[in-house]
Amino acid sequence: MNSIRALAVAALIGSFGSPALAQAPAAADAALAVADYVKTKQAGGMGPHKRVAIASFVLQFVRDQGIERDAGSFKSATYFVQVRGADPAFLQSVADKLYDNFVVSLKAAGVEVVPQAELDANPQYQEIRKASPPSPMTESLERGSGKDKHMAVNVLVTAKGLPLMLYGVDDRKWLPPSMSAMGSLQTVVLGGAQAAQALSAPLINVRMTVAMVEPKGKGSFSSTHFGNIITKTASWEFDADMSPRFVEAGSVVMVHGVVLNGLPSSHNVITLVKPVPITGLNVSGERGEGGLSARGSGLLGALGRATGGTDKAAEAYVDIDPANFSSNVVVGGTKVLDLFAKALTTP
Repeated sequence: MNSIRALAVAALIGSFGSPALAQAPAAADAALAVADYVKTKQAGGMGPHKRVAIASFVLQFVRDQGIERDAGSFKSATYFVQVRGADPAFLQSVADKLYDNFVVSLKAAGVEVVPQAELDANPQYQEIRKASPPSPMTESLERGSGKDKHMAVNVLVTAKGLPLMLYGVDDRKWLPPSMSAMGSLQTVVLGGAQAAQALSAPLINVRMTVAMVEPKGKGSFSSTHFGNIITKTASWEFDADMSPRFVEAGSVVMVHGVVLNGLPSSHNVITLVKPVPITGLNVSGERGEGGLSARGSGLLGALGRATGGTDKAAEAYVDIDPANFSSNVVVGGTKVLDLFAKALTTP
């Protein structure tokens, strides 16, 4: 026999159907320290340059997350949490606000931003645009093997009509390899370096990744022999913590053309290495209709349905208030962008 036990999402919403929960408002805190939160692949940011072109600015929202626990060949179980209330058009407006604030952060650091019209007039940049898939883009992810799998549905949007470019940053947790390799070495890296040389300004690609939930779970499996009788037992426990944050490794800036010589080797990656919390959110939640027992009808099936837009597949749902979400994500995201602006301009 087997038993499957799902814990209430206590840290997430207490009991389902309860009134909306509000996170404590953020205290007036000091600016985050670059040394504590940011890692730079190569020292020097964007070098001595005081002019930069924002070639791509992507907001990646980890809308759904799930885990699968496999207790052996006998049975597996899944747990899947979906966030509702953040459709792509809404996320687009948040991305635009973050972009505007990044321009302000760069100007405060003494950096001029190349006008988009001037950037679009560059032929190499036009090739980068041609290589970009349309925004918004929904992408499912499955990572891990054996007894432990992490799965997600990402919604990616770009600010200000910029191309969706992610090439050159290997994100081992939040994106599948095909997404981290979006574009090509020839088009994105070499083209970006050549465009930087022509514009006399490094090109930067920005990705800001937001996750709302951290699912957790564990499973066990045992097999007992009584003569010719074999009794199999499997059990799982699941929960999910409410953990809204700009995630480490998923929030990055890639700089093309640090040395303005048109060569693809002159690029730098600046990465968030510690999550930055998003505070002050109002959220509510409820139980879903998903099942825990079968993998095909559980998480993998749920991911397929979720990518198609259905909201009937999850074990639990988190509902956000769009206006409240937008204002607090922009506040939290601007802290991250300030870090990136300082890292870019640090000698």
